[in-house]
Amino acid sequence: MEEYDDPGLEALVRRYEEMIEEGRTQFFDADEYEQISDYYYDTGKLNKALQTIERAEDQHPYSSVFPLRRAQFLTAADKVDEALEALTKAEHLDPENPELLMARGAIFSKQGQHQKAIGLFKQAYSRHEFPEEVLVHLANEYQNIGNYELAIKHYKEVLRNDPEDDLSLYNLSLCFDLINKNDKAIEYFNAFINQEPYMEQAWYHLGVTYAKERQMDKALWAIDYALLIDEEFTAAYYEKARILERMERFEEAAETYRMSFENDEPTGYGFYKMANCYRQMGDMRKAWVYFTKAVAEDPELDEAHLELALLLDELDRSHEAIFHVRKAVQLDPENADYLFLCAEVHNRAGLKDEACGYYEEIMALGYTEPDLYTEYAEVLFDLDEIEEGMDLLYRGAQLNPLSADIRFRLAGYLLSIQETDEGLIYFKQALEIDAQRVEFFFDLFPQFLDQPRVVQMIDQHSKQRKG
Repeated sequence: MEEYDDPGLEALVRRYEEMIEEGRTQFFDADEYEQISDYYYDTGKLNKALQTIERAEDQHPYSSVFPLRRAQFLTAADKVDEALEALTKAEHLDPENPELLMARGAIFSKQGQHQKAIGLFKQAYSRHEFPEEVLVHLANEYQNIGNYELAIKHYKEVLRNDPEDDLSLYNLSLCFDLINKNDKAIEYFNAFINQEPYMEQAWYHLGVTYAKERQMDKALWAIDYALLIDEEFTAAYYEKARILERMERFEEAAETYRMSFENDEPTGYGFYKMANCYRQMGDMRKAWVYFTKAVAEDPELDEAHLELALLLDELDRSHEAIFHVRKAVQLDPENADYLFLCAEVHNRAGLKDEACGYYEEIMALGYTEPDLYTEYAEVLFDLDEIEEGMDLLYRGAQLNPLSADIRFRLAGYLLSIQETDEGLIYFKQALEIDAQRVEFFFDLFPQFLDQPRVVQMIDQHSKQRKG
């Protein structure tokens, strides 16, 4: 059964719906039709709202209210062409109505013609009986065109008239952030709170802004005030937990995420964040429990699958790790980081052919990072596909002319197969790029620590640098 905040509206809607069910025709005045259509629209029943408008137009054919309402509803539903037809009809009936300017401005906004929308909203502002109602539309348009200073000015005016406009408060905070004026935002929210001390959203945005400025104690203080005013403020619990994480107070952060579940249904993302906290604390058992809950609650949460895979891989539970890392890749198949990790997990599990397949997928995406060539070549060498591995390193060296690591690897492999002259060429190139990485070379190829020509080349390079 539908729930109504207004008993009078409940009775009106029931009377209207009884008329429809019984196939009767009954007169409703224009105001009643407005209330009924608005109720349907506000509850997400667009078709019923439009059907109500149609009946209203039959009974009140000379009222501009209903074609105007139709235009507004259709614009919000992105049915711009139909909205324009309805608006043209409304304009014939009442060409001086400032609401028509707002409706056409909303259509221009939907079409991305924001300057035209601003012009119409300005006209509406000068004619409207309640000009403050137009301000939020102007603020939105200035935000849309990136004029954040003017957007801020208008959002402030909106909030001066309606301090409880949460959306405008959010957009104001966003605009301050986009022009990197967190100091001005803090000043504004503090002044706002002095006037509206029980506005939890203002405390929340103040806390978020303090956190951006790395003033964590003040951020925590502001968020705690938001929660004191509204203990069911889920977004504030999440923000508090994030702040606690940044302060490395992971146990408190995990508990704060858990507390958010007392007011809302648990979410996969909340479990995922809890798991990360426990992982930071080194409690792998609890981390595993909550990563598992995360993917159970939200099977589409790719980052949770990935983190669970990495944890399982650390615990030598390779087959379970493979399942979850493959799921992460399936959910975001063009994420090169996921593909890299998928290849590494398969390689550690001994599934080297499968690992090669994932490296090939990364290459198909156009990535040319040095790690791709060195790691992929290592797998090919493990498969005794020496020629393919060497070809890969040669290609990697060409595409990464500043990579010492690829050249050190090439040098080591060439020296290992007695291709000494060519190996020393690449060794010299690597030294010239980054001599400090020579330790990396000896970690991979300790057998060349005492190789005379290698030692001689290092000495020569060192003397040249000093000279």
